[in-house]
Amino acid sequence: KVLEKISGIKVILVKITLDKEKEHLPAVTDLPVEQCANKVVVMVDDVLNSGRTFSYGMRVFLNIPIKKLRTLVMVDRSHRIFPVSTDFTGIELATVLKEHVDVMLDEKGVTDAVYLR
Repeated sequence: KVLEKISGIKVILVKITLDKEKEHLPAVTDLPVEQCANKVVVMVDDVLNSGRTFSYGMRVFLNIPIKKLRTLVMVDRSHRIFPVSTDFTGIELATVLKEHVDVMLDEKGVTDAVYLR
């Protein structure tokens, strides 16, 4: 809603659900992915670590003609296993693999936080 308000661009949100442990299962979307045809798609994730989520999530767009695919991540941990890069990054954290990053968002933006544990 905020992006539509400040840019005037109509935004369609498509939720991608996938099981990273069962990569042979296809990702599922809450809207027909064909609605993204000939549009710019921005994939958003909270934490980018290995790149697995982005890699598996991109599959849903491979068989439709999109204008451009961009990636946005709130926290980039830079521990890539998959060849994924981000176009937009909120914060980059130098972490060790055993640490865990939690992103907590509230709809009003009042108590948004990133925790490293």
